[in-house]
Amino acid sequence: MRNGMYGSMRYGRTPRAISLAALATAALMGAAFAAPAPLALTQAQQLAIERSPQMAAYDAAIVATRDLTVADSNANPLLRIGFARERTSPELRKALAARYAREADRVAVQKGATSIDIARETALAWLDCYYVERMTRVAADQLKAAHAELEGAESMYWAGRLSQAEFYSARSMLVMLEDQSSEFDHRGRAVRIALKRWVGDAGDAPLAALPNIDRIRLRSAALEGDLARHPEVALLERQEDLAVSDVRLAQANRQSEREIAVMLARRDVARAARDEKLRAKVAETRIVIDQWQHARDRRNRYANELVPLAHERTLATLVAYRGGKASLTDTLAAGRAESEAQMQSVEREYEAARIWAQLEFALLETVPTAASESVREEGAR
Repeated sequence: MRNGMYGSMRYGRTPRAISLAALATAALMGAAFAAPAPLALTQAQQLAIERSPQMAAYDAAIVATRDLTVADSNANPLLRIGFARERTSPELRKALAARYAREADRVAVQKGATSIDIARETALAWLDCYYVERMTRVAADQLKAAHAELEGAESMYWAGRLSQAEFYSARSMLVMLEDQSSEFDHRGRAVRIALKRWVGDAGDAPLAALPNIDRIRLRSAALEGDLARHPEVALLERQEDLAVSDVRLAQANRQSEREIAVMLARRDVARAARDEKLRAKVAETRIVIDQWQHARDRRNRYANELVPLAHERTLATLVAYRGGKASLTDTLAAGRAESEAQMQSVEREYEAARIWAQLEFALLETVPTAASESVREEGAR
């Protein structure tokens, strides 16, 4: 027993030490488990789509419509109309089944369009949180620096080495920065609430790293081909398919030539609308791509030129102030200008990121969700 006790003491592992170490380890593990994992943008989008009641409603509508397709293709040739029964031809049953199939295709495209809308709006909400929180940190750093400057200014004022005007100028700047910091705190709470609308309680988690906002999957040289899969264009294409099905159904049902001609006209209208929508989308997207490139240029100009220049001005003014060649007001103004340049740099990147999200999440294949393959195929047709 003595050997055991001395052995434990020799290696620094008394029962009390072992117990404390175990408690410390348990506490650390508990903290690790309690801390929420960072929420990535793609995870937020997946959560938002999974939580949407619209997705389940679309799935039910697709299944119900396709069940009708199978039912009509295998239907009894006797069709009930009112209280009478009318024998249907194989061509009519086939045409009815095809009409239901095209309707299911249309609902699938609508589901894809809703998925895109949810993914895009969730991305914008996530980016709002990311950049507002970055600006909140910049404002907090400004406020911290202003507090330090005011402490120094107060000491100099009571020592008679600072004028009353300069002292009150420092205090005024502090109040302005406190107001700015409070405003960003308010905005931070608001954007978190907006994000939680999409992702629920996961919206309280810290955010993961920013995605690469300097690339998009749309190809400028192939926009017409890419945007042929845009949900607004695809939906009009499905409308054309439905019009074609109506023509075949009318022919199988031996309707008059005039009625068939009206349905053919509807098909032509739907086709023209689809082509016009595609041209409009291509032009609109080219404009947005140019806006995105311009926003990135402005971001780079602020980050690589204006912010460093503002920092150099602050350093130069501080040196002049210490040499008695500049006032405290000049020094505070230079620091304020540098902080504003930093804030505007974040805002320019924020602007570029929001435009990026509009471009990046325009097609179904860019939506990070476990959507069924059938729906993806319908959206790509």
